[in-house]
Amino acid sequence: MTRLPVYRKSFFTGQDRPDGLQLELHYASGVVYSDIIVGRAFEGYENVVHGGMLFGILDVIMWYAILMATKKICMTRKTETEFLKPVVCGASYRAQGRFLRIEGRDVWVSSWVEDADKERCVEVTALFREPKGIDRERLLGKLDFTGVSPEIRDFFSFGRP
Repeated sequence: MTRLPVYRKSFFTGQDRPDGLQLELHYASGVVYSDIIVGRAFEGYENVVHGGMLFGILDVIMWYAILMATKKICMTRKTETEFLKPVVCGASYRAQGRFLRIEGRDVWVSSWVEDADKERCVEVTALFREPKGIDRERLLGKLDFTGVSPEIRDFFSFGRP
């Protein structure tokens, strides 16, 4: 299990955002994951987490899955989401994602939320693309490396001295 750096200002991952989810992301065996508990502030229906909130979590997971597998910084272009069963507010789940493949400029990835019994509640398959003109150094400079191993710091240097 390896902790990943997170974007400081992100609603989903920013550790200094009291209004956010403060997700802690990890990487192991080709999978990016986060153990999540989403409170009732984000319910879409009585005691059920809003689907948009779940998609947002999985979108972040997919971004990191691509980065860890390819070192590419990509953005979401198209997604297909399937809600299989409700995600209950206040219960423990694991959000996970895995890089699938590259086809030309298209980068494919999948992500999902599992309950304690490892049953999938939500699944997303997505197409990402690398944007033009991204300032990698600036983007990487906005990540919080607190608690990250030296190996992961080195990985995120992308060959910089």
